[in-house]
Amino acid sequence: MKRFVSLLLMLTLAVCVGSVASAALDQSLMDLPFKERAANVYNSSLKKVELSVIKDGKATKTTYKSIYIPVKDVFKRSGATFKWDGKKKITTIKNEGQELILNFSGKEITAGKNQVVLPQEWVQLKNGVSSIDAFVLVYIFEYAADDSDQERLDWEEKLNFLEINETTGLPGLDKYMHVFVQFND
Repeated sequence: MKRFVSLLLMLTLAVCVGSVASAALDQSLMDLPFKERAANVYNSSLKKVELSVIKDGKATKTTYKSIYIPVKDVFKRSGATFKWDGKKKITTIKNEGQELILNFSGKEITAGKNQVVLPQEWVQLKNGVSSIDAFVLVYIFEYAADDSDQERLDWEEKLNFLEINETTGLPGLDKYMHVFVQFND
């Protein structure tokens, strides 16, 4: 019985990873905005996330009742620093002399030198917590994705300074989006 369950789990994983890789090839997805494209690669009906962050061989696991993941939970073990500017309503994540800007002001911000500003529709500020859409995060660094989405490749290159080695997203039968974030060691 254990062998059957193990085989079933491996088959499910292979199908999920294979479907992520092949979904990126579907031309109808390429016509969607990036955020919708990312959600549809996995399962856009999922509304909860289980996040596993792996750094230096150690993993932490956290669950959320939203598809948005607090950026501190993603990056706190990476060595990045965080800054909240309540006056401007922006969160800054700094790593390797570069900055990722999460803009909650409702105003357009132009990136300065060594800065990358995420689109406002990818981020959320709720109860004082700066969060990022899990589908977007996992899709940008997805291990199983192919190279057919140039916009995804461009974002991956822009955000290389965040030291994310790879991500994997698995839509679960438990109605959770399982997000694995592996940082460089």
